[in-house]
Amino acid sequence: MANKFAGEVEQMKKTRSQPGTPEIGGSQSASTVNVPTMSTVEEMATVDDLGILFDDRVEKRVLNEIKTTELPEDIEDIILDDGVLGDREELSWKWVWHVCTELLTLDCVGDEYRQEAYEAKALMAIYVTLVDDIGEQLNDKATFWELAKTAYPEAEPDWEREDINSDYAHSIRRVWTELMDRLESAPRFDEFEDPFMFNLRETVQAMEYTQMSDEYSAFMNPEEMWHFDTQGIGSFLYWTVDLMYSPSFEMDDFREFRQLVHELQHMWRLGNWITTWEEEVYEQDFSAGVFVEALNNGVIDETDIERLESGETNPERLIGRIKASGIVEQFIADWKRRRDRLHERDFEMQSLDADQMVVMMERMMRNHLATSEYR
Repeated sequence: MANKFAGEVEQMKKTRSQPGTPEIGGSQSASTVNVPTMSTVEEMATVDDLGILFDDRVEKRVLNEIKTTELPEDIEDIILDDGVLGDREELSWKWVWHVCTELLTLDCVGDEYRQEAYEAKALMAIYVTLVDDIGEQLNDKATFWELAKTAYPEAEPDWEREDINSDYAHSIRRVWTELMDRLESAPRFDEFEDPFMFNLRETVQAMEYTQMSDEYSAFMNPEEMWHFDTQGIGSFLYWTVDLMYSPSFEMDDFREFRQLVHELQHMWRLGNWITTWEEEVYEQDFSAGVFVEALNNGVIDETDIERLESGETNPERLIGRIKASGIVEQFIADWKRRRDRLHERDFEMQSLDADQMVVMMERMMRNHLATSEYR
């Protein structure tokens, strides 16, 4: 399909109107202004170039591990409650549990606290999923902002407010209560509560950014996409929970820890974009970085999106153009470059293994690739 659409992509790039800066003296001619891109990487790469040992056998193994996962009784009971959690496929919650356990748990978490850390992170993921659903899928701003008050100081949601979605209020209240009960009993909750809440507010802001992008296409620019959408991944949240359960973690390492997580969060977001963008075309969700890059490079334009939404064109046409453009391969190369640079960088943390955290992102990429059609 890529070859079929390659000529069409090139023609769009040639005929696309470029922004320009007028020359001094009032000349009508204009010099070309480079359109900012999501990545500064010009080379391309494929999954095979990443060296993460992913093939059909690995894909089957990962999927089997997730499908055979047994949820803890407390988590399963919450998911099966009479709110909205039980409406989702159980496999999606098994995936959450699979990711929140050994796959993405810091080596500094105390052995005696690992199960508690797993459960707290799973509850955190469920909470974020529910709040995000309200804003992105239901487009219910009243419910979103009422229930998002949990992230803000001196603010308490009115769980019984009559004009909000009562099912979501019920589910989120239960998940949030269970989460905080666990976190408040963590040995280092007091030390990391404020950083945790700060990053929770950043995650809420990332959700709001997605809503704004749906309403105003101007928000779909590379600079804001990288800043806001990457925060929605929540790496800081999950790993700060781990620190609450890590008696051996040294606060002298906290600065470099946050610098590393900032970098890894970009890799996590890239992996998500690379593996979900095709399905999002069918869902008519154009908030991902692949589409921002395609728009900024003239591979597609807003008219194409409008025609898809109105049924005048089919998803395969947009998918074909994007595949022919090489954007996805550039994103893969960007992921590889970031990974390689982190492996080479000397993080001077004494109580945490930086290389192990980078390896986690390699494992997460395998997980993304194996489960893309199920998420």
